[in-house]
Order: sequence, then C-alpha cells, then structure tokens
Amino acid sequence: MSLRRYNPYYRWLFPWLLDRVSAAVADERRDLLAQAQGVVLEIGAGTGSSFHCYSAAVDTLIALEPDVSVMRLARQQLGKMSLTTQVKTKLLLADAESIPLADNSVDTLVSFLVLCSVPQPQHALAEMHRVLKADGQLLFFEHVLADDPKVQRWQHRLNPFWHRCAGGCQLNRETAELIQQAGFSLQYYERYQHHSFPRLVGQLISGVATKASVTPEGRLVNEDADYDSG
Repeated sequence: MSLRRYNPYYRWLFPWLLDRVSAAVADERRDLLAQAQGVVLEIGAGTGSSFHCYSAAVDTLIALEPDVSVMRLARQQLGKMSLTTQVKTKLLLADAESIPLADNSVDTLVSFLVLCSVPQPQHALAEMHRVLKADGQLLFFEHVLADDPKVQRWQHRLNPFWHRCAGGCQLNRETAELIQQAGFSLQYYERYQHHSFPRLVGQLISGVATKASVTPEGRLVNEDADYDSG
C-alpha cells in the first residue's frame, strides 16, 4: 500500500475513478445507507462521497480507508459538509484486515464495493464480525462472479490483469458465500445485473446481514431471516 503514495495513477486518477463509479450507483448507495444507525463503521469509505447519505439516526460515523491519497480527498470532502456531520465523522486511516476498534463496538457495518478489493476478504470479514455488536447489522453492496458461464470465463481470464490496474479489485469473488462463511446471517439478499456497469463487473449483490446464532453443536443457523435471492 505504501508504494501507491508515489504512483501517479493511484494518487490522482484512481480516486477520480472511484468517484465516477460511486456516481453510477448513487441511488443504490443512498437507499442502503439510509438504513444505517448508531455507531457506523464504513469499510473503505473512499473519497467521502457517501458521507451525505447518512441520516440523523447515525450517532458516529467512522470512515475507514487504507489509502493515504484517497483519505486526503475524503478529508477535503468532509470539510465542505455541515458542522454536525464533521463533528460526528471520524476518519480512520487503517486496513480492514486489522481494524483498530474494540470488540462489539459497532452498530452498523457498511461495505459498499469494497470486499472485491480487499486482499484477504476472509480476514476482513472476521474483523468486521468481531467489532459488530450482537444486535448489529452489515449493509453490503458488492459486484461478484457472474451467473453467465461465458462471462465467468472472461472474468477468470482477465482477473490477473484487471486487479493490477483497479486497486486490487477481483472480478470473480463469490462474496455472499464469504459473508456467510464469516459467521453472518443474510437477512435480505438481492442478486442482479446492473444496467450501468459492463458485464464483467455488472453482477451485483445487495443486502443486510447480521451475526448468525450458533447451535451447541457449532452449526450456524438462520431461523428468522427474510431471505430473497433475487
């Protein structure tokens, strides 16, 4: 990550691309983040384009971002916002795989087009599970491996090249399965093709997850989930 500080692409062009992607899914982001409440931790908050989406139900917003150049733009964005938003928003330069927060300290986790780029998503999700309160929620919106086998083949072929120029983004992750494997229970889950994205990155999942309960035998259960696979 430190090498990116001296790479003109990641210092100037990549943050601009992040904002363009965010603009394409502005409606989805607004609707999802409107559900956030309490102490919120946004993983990979980027340039701060999501800050205005949070309602008065959010007491504290912790915006975690590992990239120094991107965080610099987030700080500038925050400076343009209301004093109320500035006071309750904390910028945290840190990695999702090692979150410097206490166990059970977060009411809402937000992962918006982030888990595709985390080097070790299992580690990041384990950390997210650790800091989330027992009655908390994970709000997620991610692009994943396509349903179409033809598109899948191209995703696998191009992935070694794609992730090098897209901030580590992976084309072929099955993020919904990773979320469940990390001990989360999918309360609502939608899978669909986004009309504004090319097919390589257009298969999206969106939903809400909570900490799954565990039986005495150690099996994860999801008794009350309102599960919708789209």
